[in-house]
Amino acid sequence: MYIQLFIFIATFLVGIILYFTCSFSVSINSFNSNKQGLKVLLVGGTHGNEPSGSHSLLVLQNLLKKGKLKLKSGKVTIIHNVNPCGYYFDNRHYSVIGKKMDLNRMYNQNFPINKKIEKLVNKHDLILDFHEGWGYIGQQKGSIGSSITTLNIPFKQQKEILDLLNKDITEIDKKWLINDMRFEVDDSLREYAMIRKKKYMLIETTGQKNVQPLHLRIKQNNIITTYLLKKYGVL
Repeated sequence: MYIQLFIFIATFLVGIILYFTCSFSVSINSFNSNKQGLKVLLVGGTHGNEPSGSHSLLVLQNLLKKGKLKLKSGKVTIIHNVNPCGYYFDNRHYSVIGKKMDLNRMYNQNFPINKKIEKLVNKHDLILDFHEGWGYIGQQKGSIGSSITTLNIPFKQQKEILDLLNKDITEIDKKWLINDMRFEVDDSLREYAMIRKKKYMLIETTGQKNVQPLHLRIKQNNIITTYLLKKYGVL
């Protein structure tokens, strides 16, 4: 009985520690050109088993920090890993202990991490939200991997992004597509951005469980990010 009680108390304490430390360990970095222009928020690592966004944004962040990339206008804010504890455990959810919380279902719920992001969304014009699907949208029903889902971004720009992504992909059912589903996921970042009438793009590489090599997924993320930042004159 005492052993069971000890395990319960230990598990409870670890859960409480993770609940708070995972929130405080989220890194937010802002880069300002001090010139008028678009304010861009880039968010990666919401789900811990979808790492390519975190990796690609960390590279961009380091290039900006070292001055190897310089902003021409506007501002860029990077949260390269929203869910560091999930990342270390290779787990989709916020924690593997206790209730499984999906951070992309916690907007407008007064959850600490999401509240930080909500404040940033309110101050930015364009939000890029990096995720990874388990399959290909053109091949497997139920997956939206290898797709972009947008709000308030011109179709021409979407088409140009797909052309860049697909030029070296030979298999038709693995090509990137525009995801035009009409429903919103409750309390997701996309819904939050929609309510606030922001420009928004959900980027879903095909990558869970390394369906595609990590370096390829990072490259695809970089193509999209570079295109949009240059299109809007930020880079």
